[in-house]
Amino acid sequence: MLRLATRQATAMLRSSYSTASGAAGGLSDETRQRIDGIVKKDDVVVFMKGTQQEPACGFSRNVKLVLDFHNVKFRDYNVLTDAELREGVKIYSEWPTIPQVYVKGEFVGGCDILVAMHKDGEISDFLDEKGIPNKYGSK
Repeated sequence: MLRLATRQATAMLRSSYSTASGAAGGLSDETRQRIDGIVKKDDVVVFMKGTQQEPACGFSRNVKLVLDFHNVKFRDYNVLTDAELREGVKIYSEWPTIPQVYVKGEFVGGCDILVAMHKDGEISDFLDEKGIPNKYGSK
């Protein structure tokens, strides 16, 4: 149930962000290809402020804590060291905030969505559906 509401809210936010920012064409082909390659290279990718070892904001820290709690291995990309990546990923996902979580190349959401999935007990099922090993999964 939460996942459906989350997807609907995500679609609404993306739509309003895209319209407000003119994001539809604001990304160079080179940057789009770079980000596309990044999100498809690893099973779980997090664009965050800081790193897994040293998150630089509370939202990035919370995403790391949720993934660590579920023993989910992920690849981090520190957007604070790459301004092009930081702005580009917002346009790519049509999501205005960092952190951003991708699973198997699919945008999942930010901190609020990941924390809600964790609190509602949906994250393990979601990860299982995607074939991602996790502490509380059925695999």
